[in-house]
Amino acid sequence: MQKRMDRISMVAGYGILLIALFLKIVGGENRRFSLIEVWVRSLISGDFLHFWRTEFSSGIGVLVGTGIFLLLVLIYVLDALLITRHRQVSFLQSAKSAWLYFTMFFYFIFIQFYSSSMWLVLILIIGALEFLLNRYLEDKIERDRKYAESQKIEKTYTEDRKRRLAFPGKYPPAFHQVIRKNFRFYRKNYFLLIFANALAFFVLSILIFTYHTFSGTHTQDAIFDKTGLLRIFIESGGVLLLLLLLFLSFMDGLYVDFKAKHMELFIQLGIRKNTFLTMLLEEFSFCALAGILLGGLAGLIIVREPSSFGWALLLYTGLVILAMAFHQEKILRLIQFQPRKQAKADRPRQRWTPILLLVGGLSLAITFWWFQRRKSAETLLVVGALVAALWGLFLGGGGLYVKRNRGKLGILLSRNDLFYRFHKSINVLLLATLLQVLVVGFFLPRFVTFQLTSVDDQFPYGVVAKVKQPEVSQTETILNKEKASWKKYPFVPVTSVDGDPEWEVYGTARPVMFIQGQHIGISETTYQQLRQANKLEPHPLNLKKDQWHVVYQQAISIRGQPIDWDPQSSRPRLRIGTPLESYNTANVDMIYPMRHIKSQERLILTGMFQRGLQENILVFTDQEFAEQTKKEHPNQLFLINSDKKIVPSLNFLKQKYVADKRWDSTIEPVYEKTQRKNNVITENHLQVLLLIFTLIICIFMSVGLLVAKFESEQTSLIARQKLLDQLGMRQKEQRGVLKQQVGFFIVLPIVAGLILSCGFIGIMGALRFFSIQEWLQFGRVFLLDYSVYLLGWGIIASLIYRRIEKWR
Repeated sequence: MQKRMDRISMVAGYGILLIALFLKIVGGENRRFSLIEVWVRSLISGDFLHFWRTEFSSGIGVLVGTGIFLLLVLIYVLDALLITRHRQVSFLQSAKSAWLYFTMFFYFIFIQFYSSSMWLVLILIIGALEFLLNRYLEDKIERDRKYAESQKIEKTYTEDRKRRLAFPGKYPPAFHQVIRKNFRFYRKNYFLLIFANALAFFVLSILIFTYHTFSGTHTQDAIFDKTGLLRIFIESGGVLLLLLLLFLSFMDGLYVDFKAKHMELFIQLGIRKNTFLTMLLEEFSFCALAGILLGGLAGLIIVREPSSFGWALLLYTGLVILAMAFHQEKILRLIQFQPRKQAKADRPRQRWTPILLLVGGLSLAITFWWFQRRKSAETLLVVGALVAALWGLFLGGGGLYVKRNRGKLGILLSRNDLFYRFHKSINVLLLATLLQVLVVGFFLPRFVTFQLTSVDDQFPYGVVAKVKQPEVSQTETILNKEKASWKKYPFVPVTSVDGDPEWEVYGTARPVMFIQGQHIGISETTYQQLRQANKLEPHPLNLKKDQWHVVYQQAISIRGQPIDWDPQSSRPRLRIGTPLESYNTANVDMIYPMRHIKSQERLILTGMFQRGLQENILVFTDQEFAEQTKKEHPNQLFLINSDKKIVPSLNFLKQKYVADKRWDSTIEPVYEKTQRKNNVITENHLQVLLLIFTLIICIFMSVGLLVAKFESEQTSLIARQKLLDQLGMRQKEQRGVLKQQVGFFIVLPIVAGLILSCGFIGIMGALRFFSIQEWLQFGRVFLLDYSVYLLGWGIIASLIYRRIEKWR
């Protein structure tokens, strides 16, 4: 094959030389030249550049172009001469191909040169044909080799398949008895899979049931707006479904690994492929159906709607299919009776350590910066950046640890996983730490804030009404007639706009913003009066002109929200007045000027009616408030306490102000305590329920991850124990080494997770404006919950250690 390639190169080289010598293919103004002739004539003309300028209309261009072609000819001819003398220069082939591509590029983009010397394309055609033929022949050698190898592999596979899958005859009765006894002997493994399926189905049943109950007790607006069910369901329910998928994937992976480890017994007994596949389907279906039955029975205690079970079954089926899809390669290998891949020694790559540490540090900084942005406050999307940070820090830090302790025998025994299965161990530590951060830094603190939340404190008044000046006297008359206890305070409406400084995706000009939040603007005197009415001590704000104070009316369990849905909450865009139908967007700085927010706090003064997104209170100086009210009479904020239901009497306000709802349907002129309180109670119950199940799923995923790691290494652990016995190590010392090995994979993620979680907790408290007293309350409850969590992990670690210790 090589001789044929050499002949093609020789023919191409000498053929190009003949074309360059004898064919008149370079067109001049008065005559045509061959490629070599034109260069010879220019060199002997006496004035090299004058020759090119006078003979050709674009002289310098033709000079460059023919020079490029001449160099191509020389390379081809040199290659042909070397092949003739049975010599080859390796880099010359690469240079020839590269210069051919460059010549083609130059020739076809330089139109004037191409039009005057069109027949130079013959040289390019010969070069391209030589290149294609040689590449084809070269690849044919490789293709023939691969084909021979594939035929050999196919023959081996066919013989192996006949040996493994073509057992003749019928199974004896004892065969079925062995299968049944094997199933009963390993019942603990099947109980684990049944429990995982039961937990998943139970959680889904409760989730769907709570959705129906929640939507039935809420008003229609609260279901579909961004502050009600939909937001909670997307955030909490979506996270829960993702964790359930990962949890089922881990448990299914345990089952597949277990069957792969014990399938040699069935092969030796002479089981057929179809029989083995049927047995796998029966076992898995039995565990899944048993899980559905147990989870459904447990759910009946709470759930009494058949439709909830139907939707839960549909979601559960989808999760199971997706979870098994993650293990398709293992499953295919299993049903083909292929042996498990043998693990090879895996060590860190030391040269990448500085880069990995740098990537980890930068990703961690991005994670905390992203988490504390007001516009994306406490977002769970930071998990992506957090994974990158943990990946870099664990790989880099683990590489340094292995490098420094490679010669220490005691560490070598107890950290065997890092020295010989480095990347697998790092992946386990990374996932375990990520789950610890999710539990301790995200879900447990939110669970604590719900424990500290008192719904009664969020609604100090029975009814809150915002009344414009023309309807004030009529409202007073109705309240006096109903003998209600009420107070009124002057206020002006304040409108916020989405002031994100980043350009919108649909253009560079700022469009009219339909997100126009509505808030309550009061004077500092009114602010102090509202504090006094809620039995709070006076809090001087010391505001100056053009300085504002923000009161976020939300519970401690609600995450921080910017006053205008903007990351720059210290300089938000706010205007005094109602939302605008339209405005000149070029004058946005005048219409929605940036305000200086001097201070912010989270406090309930009138009631948590919009979960902190809107209906916040903005406080100005008395002088600035007086200047605003000179233009027109202020609106009045009625705070009403009454045993009677007076909302029907105030419904005329809703009808009167119906046009105000075109900007935001959630904004109401009248808020009634009972309905809003029921909404918040059911929302809190749903979130607490989701948090509890999410915490349970995270814990089970962590346990399943560790169990899967040690179960997959059972053979090597037993072999190491036998080796240590032969070396004379005492049983007490072996147990100490094993405790250190197990403890390392449990303690390190817990400690690393706690350290990282402190940062997330600190940011969360700052975004929610925790007071010193609230920090103390939060700390006490968090430490109590975390102590119970650590106690649970102590029990889990003891059980894992005892199980491994029995492997002999």
